[in-house]
Formats: sequence, C-alpha cells, structure tokens
Amino acid sequence: MARINEEWNVETEAALAAVVKDKLGLSVRQAKGLLDAGLIKVNGEVATKHGQRVKAGATIHANFDPELKYDLKPRPGIAALDPYEVLYEDTHLLFVNKPAGLLTVPTEGGKEATLADAITDHYQRRGFKRFQLFIVHRIDRWTSGVLVFAKTPEALTGLKKMFELHKMNRVYKAILVGEIPENSGTLKGHLIEQAKTLRMRVVDPKKNAEGAQSAITHYRVLERLPGHTVVEVKLETGRRNQIRVQFADRGFPLLGDQVYGEVSELLDRQALHAEMLGLKHPVTEETITVTAPLPKDLDKALRALRNLARVSRAAEGKKGEEGVFKPKETRENKDKRVARAKRYEPTETRTGERPKGPRKEGEERPARGPRKDFGDRPSRPRTEGDRPQRPRTDRDERPTRGPRKDFGDRPSRPRTEGNRPQRPRADRDERPARGPRKDFGDRSSRPRSEGNARPGRGPRKEAGSRPAGARPSGPRAASGPRGTSSPAPRGRAGAKPGGPRKPKKF
Repeated sequence: MARINEEWNVETEAALAAVVKDKLGLSVRQAKGLLDAGLIKVNGEVATKHGQRVKAGATIHANFDPELKYDLKPRPGIAALDPYEVLYEDTHLLFVNKPAGLLTVPTEGGKEATLADAITDHYQRRGFKRFQLFIVHRIDRWTSGVLVFAKTPEALTGLKKMFELHKMNRVYKAILVGEIPENSGTLKGHLIEQAKTLRMRVVDPKKNAEGAQSAITHYRVLERLPGHTVVEVKLETGRRNQIRVQFADRGFPLLGDQVYGEVSELLDRQALHAEMLGLKHPVTEETITVTAPLPKDLDKALRALRNLARVSRAAEGKKGEEGVFKPKETRENKDKRVARAKRYEPTETRTGERPKGPRKEGEERPARGPRKDFGDRPSRPRTEGDRPQRPRTDRDERPTRGPRKDFGDRPSRPRTEGNRPQRPRADRDERPARGPRKDFGDRSSRPRSEGNARPGRGPRKEAGSRPAGARPSGPRAASGPRGTSSPAPRGRAGAKPGGPRKPKKF
C-alpha cells in the first residue's frame, strides 16, 4: 500500500495529537506514535509534542505508511535501565521482578525514573487512559526481586492489612562476608534511623526507646564458600534496611554493601535478592506464591566464589564431595518448612486437592483417582496411651433382633413446646361402658332442708345397717380423678359432727 501524504489547514485551535487523530481517523495511540516518529510537520517544522497547541489556519503535513505500526517512545531515563519482568498478574494484583538500581517509587523532588513510572507508562502505551497503580511496599534501590502492586482499592486495603500483621511469606537470598558459625538462627533487635545520615542502626530499646522499632529476621545457611556464606533469610518484620543492618551489626555484612560493609570486586551492589513472596489473595482468598530467578550479576559472583572453593579444595588434596558443606537439618524441621511453603502454593498446582471455599455454580467435581492398594500391610502397632478401638463383630455373629411390636394405628402423642407431653383423653363415646350400679336396698336418703339441698344428685346409696340420719364420725374419701382421692366432710355446712340430728321445731 502506498504511503499517505496529506496536507490540510486547521479550522479551530486544538491540541496537535487531537487534530491528527480526527483528520486521519486514527486512534490516540497511533496519532502520538506518528508524532514520536517525526512524521508530522506544523508550518513546515517537525512537531513531536503531543499537547502542542496549533492555532486556526496552521498548515499540517503528514507522511506515513499505514501498514507500519508506530509505537510510543518510553519516557526519558526508563529505557536506559534493565526492563522489569511481570511474574504474575490478574485483575487486582501485579507481581514484578524489580531489577537492581531502579527506584521503586519517586523520591521527594526527584526526577529520576522509577519502577512505578515504568509500569504506568507501559499501561498507558497499551491504551489504559485512567490506569491506577497503588504502592503497597518497596525494597532497596540496589536490591532485586519480587514486588507486588495493587491495581484496585479492594486489593490495596487487603494487602496493607497483611503487611501490618506480617501474614505473608517473604524469603530473600543473601551472600555474607565471613563464615557465620551456626547453620540457622534468629536475629532480634530494635532499629532506629539516624537523623543526619538517614542510616539505620541497632540500638538498645531501654536506652533509646524513642522511635526504635522491633526487627526479627530468621536465617538458614545454604552454602559455605571461602570467606563467604550463602544464607536464606525470612523476614518476620519489614523494617528499612533490616537484613543489611542486622547482619552488619553481627559482624557479617552483605557482599558489596557500600553503606554498611565494604566495596567488593565481585559485585558492585549488595548481594541481596527477594527470591519469593507468598500471600493469600486479598479478594479471591486463594494462596499465591511468586518466585523470581537469581539475577545475572549475583549468579556470576556465586560462580566465582565456587571456583575459588574448588581451587582451595584441590590445593588441600580433597576429592569429590569431601569437605563440601551440607546444612544439617532434622527431618521434623524439614517437614515444617515444606508444609509452610505449601500454604502459599497456587491452588491449581496442588494435584488431588480441592480449592477452599464454596463450589462455584456449574463447576464440575474433579474425578478422583483409584484408591491405593496397600496389600497385606500390617496394622499400625499401638503404643501405651493410645485409646484401644472396639472390635467390630461380623454381621453373622451379631444377635438377631426379635419382631417389632405392633401398636396398630395408634396416633402419636402431640408434643407441646417446653412441657411434658400429656396423654390425650378419649371422647366420652369412646370410653369403655361401665357395669351396672350396685344395689344398696331400700336405704332412704337423708332428708335435706330447703337451702342446703345439692341440686342434680339422685338418692344416696344404701349404707347397710346404718340408721337413717346418722353421720360418720370421721371424714369420708370422695371419689375424684382416677388414682387420686380427696377428703370431703358429709352433712350440712356448719353442722357439728357426731350423734343424731335433733328434729326442728316449727
């Protein structure tokens, strides 16, 4: 396709990039790319500034090939540094491998290129006009390794809380000058920043308590080389220059550390690399572990030290692995370290393990593999103190149960909340019929005067040979509900007990 060679006059005042975009029908990125390539002229002069204001009547000339891709140029100072590497990225988080020598964030009043500027420039060149990058933590300028940034406010809030509570796994690799005696240990102390030099130093919290912060560092020896020690460092707290200051205070500064140690011919920076960063995702709550490979300059320094080790061992007449240091680690400590690292492995890498949290709608259950065949492996011997298990009898040896009772169609008892269930009483028609009443002969009922007669009662039962009008000397049990009895006196209300009643006089 032929090159486009077009010239026109501006009708209204506007920004140069906007004028090129509207006239040629290009995107904003393509229009800025033409300006960066020097293919746009304003009144016969090459224009490169995107926001340059052109007045009405100005002549613009464009000459470019539409089949070529004209990309934006990076900001000054960023291209001279080693490019950063994206290790992991999703909607909320961004893990990058920061090269040594690049600042994480801009300094006050500084115009030097930083990692945050490089990431923002990269996204803007890709077409993200309102890209937001939130700074969560930082590492030293001359330290390389893993850094995490937040891309959303939700992720920023969660990450800040994790760093404050130290709920993450941060592992560094360092080369110390000198041979540290123990194979593992913990450095504890308090750090404070000096006002004049801005350097950190270890202080006694009792003497200099104002402004001192607690710092805890765990380390493990990986390799011993002539006059040097390679260690793996795990941070429990994240203070500024914590690893460099604490090891220098112990007498084993980092290789190439020009602030807290000495200049080295093997390396022109401190031998410190952020190797791993593991955490729980602040939004999805899945565990993520990101690792960064060892940079070239550190690898070169290690190879040089290992060559010295081979030369010294050959001079001493040692062969093979004789005299090679191997860190001593118990099986229990190794299992704990492996289990701790698995907490931050990505969920998809754990075979046979279902991710935590509720199953999403439409998600299929992973198929299980065949069960392991242990053959005739004997059972685990029980030690003293274990609770013995109750042996289960075979089904044939269990006693057979008899037939269940047949209660017919008896309805279940209604239960009331909070009270003991009562047995419902049957209706009067459903009660069994009573037998004939007893015959007490011609016993006449006691005459009752007007006013004390009990309505609704028939003649009294025959009391046998008891004379009429006589009343018993003691109380008589009155019939009540089934299984109960209550005493009730006989005779008129207010009558005196004992003896026959006297006849009334009229």
